[in-house]
Amino acid sequence: MSTLGFIFFILWSSCCHSFLLDDDNSLQTLLTLLNNEKTARTSLENDIVALRSTIDAVEARQRAAQCNCPVTKTIAFSATLTSDINPLGDNQVVLYDNVITNVGGAYDVRHGAFRAPVSGAYKFTFSVLQGTSQMWIAVDLVKNGAPIGRIRTGDYSYYAIGTNIVTVHLDAGDDVWVQHQELAGSDRIMTLKGGYSMFTGHLIQAD
Repeated sequence: MSTLGFIFFILWSSCCHSFLLDDDNSLQTLLTLLNNEKTARTSLENDIVALRSTIDAVEARQRAAQCNCPVTKTIAFSATLTSDINPLGDNQVVLYDNVITNVGGAYDVRHGAFRAPVSGAYKFTFSVLQGTSQMWIAVDLVKNGAPIGRIRTGDYSYYAIGTNIVTVHLDAGDDVWVQHQELAGSDRIMTLKGGYSMFTGHLIQAD
C-alpha cells in the first residue's frame, strides 16, 4: 500500500469509527429518555390511583356522616335553650341543648347544628330572649357559615323576644345553625326556665 493510500485508510477509519461512536451515544440517549418517560408515566399512574382512593375514602366518610333517611320519611327537629348564655363571643354558636324532637337524627345537639340528610326545601324558625334593660341581642341563622336570616331585638325594656322564619333550599350535607352576630350589643341570651329561645326546622319537600 502506498503512503498516500495508507493515510487515506487511516482517515477513513477514524471518520467511520467516530460516526459509530456518535450513533451509539444517540441510541443510548434515546433509550435513557424512553426509560425516564416510562418511569414518570408509572409514577403518575400510581399517583392517580392513590388520588382516586383518597377521593373514594372522603366520599365514603361524607356518606357515613349523613343521615341515610329515605326521602319519604319525616325530617324534623325542635330544641330549646335551658341555660342562660353569658357572655357570648363574636360569631359564637348558640347551642340549643334541650332536644324536644329530632326525627331523622339530623340535629346535632353537641354542636347546635342541623345537617341536611337529603336535598330539598327546608323551613327553619329560630328565636332568642333578650334580658338586659340597656342592651340588645342579635343572632344570625347561617348556612355553611353564610347568614340567611337575622334577629335583632331589645327595646330597652327588661325582656324582649326576637323570632324569624326562613325557608331555604339545602343540598345533602349542608349545615345550618344559629350564631351570635359579630359586635352585637348584648352578650347574653336568657332562658327563664326554657321555652323562649328555640331552634326548629323540618323538611318541606325533598328534591
